[in-house]
Amino acid sequence: MSDRITIREATLADAPVLSDLERRSPILTSGGWLTIDRGDDYFAAARLQEDVTVLIAEREGEPLGVFCGALHDAVIADVPRRVLYIHHARIPPEHQRQGLGHRMAAELARRYEGRFDTQYWYISQANGPSQGFARRAPNRWPVTPLWLHCRAEAIAGPAFGRPCAPADATDIAAMLNALHGREHMFVPATPERLHRRLARDPAQYGWPNLWRTERAVVGVWLQGERIVTRLRRFDGSVVEQRGAAVLDYGCLPGGEEELVLLLRSWAGELACRGFDSLGVFTWPGAPLEGLLRGLAERIEVFDFWTPQLPVPEDAAQRGVYVDPVYF
Repeated sequence: MSDRITIREATLADAPVLSDLERRSPILTSGGWLTIDRGDDYFAAARLQEDVTVLIAEREGEPLGVFCGALHDAVIADVPRRVLYIHHARIPPEHQRQGLGHRMAAELARRYEGRFDTQYWYISQANGPSQGFARRAPNRWPVTPLWLHCRAEAIAGPAFGRPCAPADATDIAAMLNALHGREHMFVPATPERLHRRLARDPAQYGWPNLWRTERAVVGVWLQGERIVTRLRRFDGSVVEQRGAAVLDYGCLPGGEEELVLLLRSWAGELACRGFDSLGVFTWPGAPLEGLLRGLAERIEVFDFWTPQLPVPEDAAQRGVYVDPVYF
């Protein structure tokens, strides 16, 4: 290439370089500039995904940027789809405005050519630079995923429920389907899908990470064991956090309060173990939006695109399901 830029698939040996690129590429949020530090285990989150590709751009051996994609199942407008999640695009400021993002996106699409129905991505409404990158893309949905940041100590409650085991798979699937079954992007849960999900990296997210009652279940990924975030607020102060994320939650009718008590129980456990926050996704008008908002200290609003597929007419009514494994 005339500009000597090459794009290749990253390997485990690239992990320190990839983490450094991400640390040098903070993203703009409603609370300030957020830096994600994956430390020595850059690929920790990727191990929870089905089919992930991490690309690195270089010029004569100098790393310029990183770009990731993950292929997985989804159901949109009641039609099963294969979708390609575009994420963790990080280009340090000194290498921006060179077209790297578009080139890496094109290379990722080429590698998955013929295997997906649409790409998709989320961008915080506060992130002006990234919003500019996606502004011309078609099919932005009218429903906005909401990332609720809950301060673990503030919502901590007593122990409640019990850890799950493989024998609970049928019950868990029924609880997840009861709450999320109509949401776009949600794939109906089955015992088989749960077993595959919880076998990808059980040291990070396995059966003991799900706690249940008779009518509710909450599964939490302790991402702060491997990933640290630093938020540089607009006033210049810096806050470092170790957070956790709710990956799966659901309940049968009448189990809503049990679900909230499970979230509070998890928050109590996290606070005791030195974690600062617990994050959970919902959307405006979701059945549990009001209850979940009551736990949140801060809410980040995201836009959502499926450029190769039209937006369903009932998107705002049925909402959009976010699997935080793909976020």
